[in-house]
Amino acid sequence: MMIDIKPKFEGLCIEEYKADNIRNFYKKASKLNKLLLCFVSGGELDLQINTFPFHIQSSSIIMLLPDTNLAGISCSDDLELSVFYISLDFISTYSFLTVLLASDEIKFNPVMTMESKTRKLIWSTVKLIQDYHSKTKEQSTVESVQYLLYALLELVSKLYLPIIRNNSLLQTRSQDIVEHFFELLNKHGHLERSVLFYSNQLHLSPQYLSSFIKKETGKPIKQWISYRVIKQAKELLKTTPLSIKEISNQLQFVDSSLFCRYFRRCTGITANTYRENYRIKK
Repeated sequence: MMIDIKPKFEGLCIEEYKADNIRNFYKKASKLNKLLLCFVSGGELDLQINTFPFHIQSSSIIMLLPDTNLAGISCSDDLELSVFYISLDFISTYSFLTVLLASDEIKFNPVMTMESKTRKLIWSTVKLIQDYHSKTKEQSTVESVQYLLYALLELVSKLYLPIIRNNSLLQTRSQDIVEHFFELLNKHGHLERSVLFYSNQLHLSPQYLSSFIKKETGKPIKQWISYRVIKQAKELLKTTPLSIKEISNQLQFVDSSLFCRYFRRCTGITANTYRENYRIKK
């Protein structure tokens, strides 16, 4: 069963799995280039993650980084698994997540067992997010879900950070560069599409910044920039009556045809089609 977090909330969906549909999780999770947070609230799960076997018990969290290899899945009959599928453009708004995504230690140590105090806080936050989804638009807002998600992601991140620190992988300078880049991207990314702009702000060469961001996050810097531009474009297409030309002007494209080609290249559909699809779903 899929639970979409509000029609206007992009970047996240939640699915619930039990023993009878665990294969659906395996099929979907193996194909997605997303961050997956898996909460095992009941039963046990056996899973090969990046060729390493894991026996995962109740009250555990599994963090699966983008492009993780999964195999050999099986579980107990009483399995209860909640999975948060989080897209890369959503991740880019949370600087502390980019540190985790850059860590090889998380890749090979993806499972954490929660202590009772932490478990209670995390489970209650997960349930709150699901509860807010079930409310009407008058009772719940996109912002409410976003705030709750931020709290949940920060709680989960704190569980994994000691793994990185203990293995001397969390370099202060590297973290500062990554965090500063995403701060700049969130502030200026809808208008600034040049790597040179960000490298100048960070006092680095464009070549170094490009290779650094690819190494630390696993994704090219231009891909992160395009995520930010398209995110803003989608918001304008959904929430304003502005014409394509007016949106193109707001995003400082030379002309609307260039914006249309950029949007289609990044999303696979035209800006007009995206707007119409959103209106139909709404």
